[in-house]
Amino acid sequence: MFDFHEKRKIRGWLYSKTTIIILCILAALLSVSVYERFAVERMVAEKRMEREEDLNALKARAEVLEGDIEHLQSDRGLEEELRSRFDVAKEGEQVIIIVEDYDDTQARTVPRTRERQEDSFFEKLKFWQ
Repeated sequence: MFDFHEKRKIRGWLYSKTTIIILCILAALLSVSVYERFAVERMVAEKRMEREEDLNALKARAEVLEGDIEHLQSDRGLEEELRSRFDVAKEGEQVIIIVEDYDDTQARTVPRTRERQEDSFFEKLKFWQ
């Protein structure tokens, strides 16, 4: 058992100003380290969420592409894709191209209107000459 004087020495040493200052410095260093780890953890969590969103988007795109592949593996799907991308027809089919009717009177009136507008603009500026 400790002697009364020895207990007093230990208490004096533990409660001394230097010991308390050293313990406060250690606590501050530990708190800074904990805060840095917390910041790193938050950053990693944000990156993980972004990667999970990317993964979900890629999974959705993979499902769409798999559906397209299944559609293209059928004869009807292949024919639809070829007809949509290229102007092709089967043997015995005829291709009809519909062209809108071109009205010559409209084409003639547009430049004249522009010329009239330009002439009227320049006629207003004749006093500069």
